[in-house]
Amino acid sequence: MTNQAKAANGGGRGPRGSYAKSAEVRQKILDACVEAFGTGGFHGTTMKEIAQRAGISQTGLLHHFSSKTELLTEVLATHERETAKIVREADDLHALQAQLRVVQANEARPGMVQLHNILASEATASDHPAHETYRLRYDNLRLHLTRIFAELRGRGRLKVDTKPEILANLLVAVIDGLQIQWLYNPGAADVSAGVEAFLAGVVDDDA
Repeated sequence: MTNQAKAANGGGRGPRGSYAKSAEVRQKILDACVEAFGTGGFHGTTMKEIAQRAGISQTGLLHHFSSKTELLTEVLATHERETAKIVREADDLHALQAQLRVVQANEARPGMVQLHNILASEATASDHPAHETYRLRYDNLRLHLTRIFAELRGRGRLKVDTKPEILANLLVAVIDGLQIQWLYNPGAADVSAGVEAFLAGVVDDDA
């Protein structure tokens, strides 16, 4: 087979092979970021440390990402894209079950859960590069859940008289609070079971 044919079939060192290699390196970098940021936070992590964790040179790292802020932005964006694959537009209980599926998916990636909790705390500072991302994330999530609980109330499917916006706040608090406990001691906190128990206590699935 000629070199041209190999390139056309993705073999050898053709463009496809180079692209795949580049994508593989970028993924290694992002995985290293999750580990590094999840351990030392954004401010406590250096580009040198990320490069070492990814097994590449610092020059190689800068070839793909020019700054630590760019890396953080991509890590958060990647996580949001993964979450979006799980959550679909739905009404009433189906949307709440989608949130539960997100929680279950997170249990398989403790590094990302740890990263989320560290950044969520760090990013309360207005000058943190992830501040606006997290502010919008919580605002949008609360609005989404409030709409769902309001819809359920309109259908007579809530067991409690609590306002929808308060239920939204409580569900977010249950998820975040249980995940923190789970990180400290996985055997002492079952996040999925806790979220399911909360939903069962406020939503009438048979109505």
